[in-house]
Amino acid sequence: MSFLRHGGMLRTGGWRAEPPAPLRRTSVRRLKSELATRDIPILMLTVTEEDIAAGVQAGADDYLIMPIQQRELVLRVRSLPHIHHEKLQLLQAKDLLGEHARVMSTLMDFAQRLCIVKDLNFVLDETVSIAAQLLCSRRVSIMLPDAEEKTLTIATSIGMDENVEKTVRVPVGMGTAGRVFLSGKPSIANTPEEHQSAGYDSQLFVSTPLMSIALSTAERAVGVLNVTERQGARPFTALELEYSNLVSKIAAAAIEDILSRKMLDDSRDSVVVALAKLAEYRDNDTGKHLDSVTEYALILAEELRSDERFRTQIDEQFLGDLQRTVPLHDIGKVAIPDHILLKPGKLTPQEMAIMKRHAEVGADAIRSVIQRAPGAGFLTMAEEVAHAHHEWYDGCGYPRGLEGENIPLAARITALADVYDAITTKRPYKDPMPHEQAVAIIRERCGSQFDPAVVAAFLRKQHAFADVAARLADEVFIPPGEKTPESLQRIVAREDPPTWGHTTEGDAPPPPRACFETTRRTLR
Repeated sequence: MSFLRHGGMLRTGGWRAEPPAPLRRTSVRRLKSELATRDIPILMLTVTEEDIAAGVQAGADDYLIMPIQQRELVLRVRSLPHIHHEKLQLLQAKDLLGEHARVMSTLMDFAQRLCIVKDLNFVLDETVSIAAQLLCSRRVSIMLPDAEEKTLTIATSIGMDENVEKTVRVPVGMGTAGRVFLSGKPSIANTPEEHQSAGYDSQLFVSTPLMSIALSTAERAVGVLNVTERQGARPFTALELEYSNLVSKIAAAAIEDILSRKMLDDSRDSVVVALAKLAEYRDNDTGKHLDSVTEYALILAEELRSDERFRTQIDEQFLGDLQRTVPLHDIGKVAIPDHILLKPGKLTPQEMAIMKRHAEVGADAIRSVIQRAPGAGFLTMAEEVAHAHHEWYDGCGYPRGLEGENIPLAARITALADVYDAITTKRPYKDPMPHEQAVAIIRERCGSQFDPAVVAAFLRKQHAFADVAARLADEVFIPPGEKTPESLQRIVAREDPPTWGHTTEGDAPPPPRACFETTRRTLR
């Protein structure tokens, strides 16, 4: 215990030399700043009331105005520890209240961000970040179950080696995380003795204190949050356990919402793709036509993404929508009669006019679905692709004669992917042709039928196209050197209606076109 008097300082060891009044306040601050003396109660002795406020502000616990009575001094000294203790409790409560308010504000922001974002990776990354911050931990991970809910794998983490993150597999019901997921009950160990270690824990929990808590909704567990490597190895407090419980419930609700939406989206997409395959089967196209055209389109989109002109337009959302959209590009063929759709020879002008209707029929069908399910975002792109994938870059396509960038980008991509597949696979009206001929035809049509930027992307990735074509081929390509089938002459004809398939009687091929200069001028 320390005594500070006006003009001097009295300690239990005796009187010291008298410092000036400002130095007296400095002494209080020094005692409070040093680790060895900061918790010692201080009684200030003064003769002026002006010093009282400054002394208390500096850290003194109580004061006496000189002259003092011995009995009063004894009573004040005896009560000083109690006063000091109450003061510390008040300060701690104030600090705790401020910290609690800060945490609540942080959790509110966390919940609001997760409410408006529907990306699972964002939710997972935000959750491990907030858990690491609130629980002062350097190693945090989230594990999600597989489709059968038999195995947990790490979906995202902080402070964990990338190889460990990719290789950890925990069977549900085994190890700390597996038991927590199965039971829904948290596991907290503040000391090594409290942790019942299992073989599956060695890579997840490298030290104690540790925590594993289920990410649970009212219906089920959707994952597990693991926390370890606490700063200073401090045990988890009851308040921190409450914080972790709030984090887990907020994250679980967001994850469950996203997974439920994905299940509904997948179910809807499966139904839509199944309907699209009806047109494919009636057309007697190659059995893997939709799969191959989708892969080709994604290859082109990924390549175009590296182009500065398309970088902002082609993002993950665009790629996901494109993957769902491409299988619907010819869905309008369900309205085309079999005697036209399956005709092995050339179509009459009247038959070609009916065939061309499939683009508008498909767009109308998808538009009606959009009106009933406005939340299905990819269907907007699907309508554009179904309507415009037979448009030509120079405006000579159908059904609306769009040209250039007035044709939606997804439709320009799908157009080339569809043509490549039509050239290299067997159809009722043509035999398959080799990859090299497909490249030559597409290069020749650069700037007329196809967007030069899309053609340039195709030429850079043509080997990837060849790999997909070989993997998904239903028929063997005609070897180079053999006689070119008559259908090639139909396809390269400038007057050929841009179906890259059926032609009308009386078509005549135009002079060949050069593409390299067109591409170079366009991409400059």
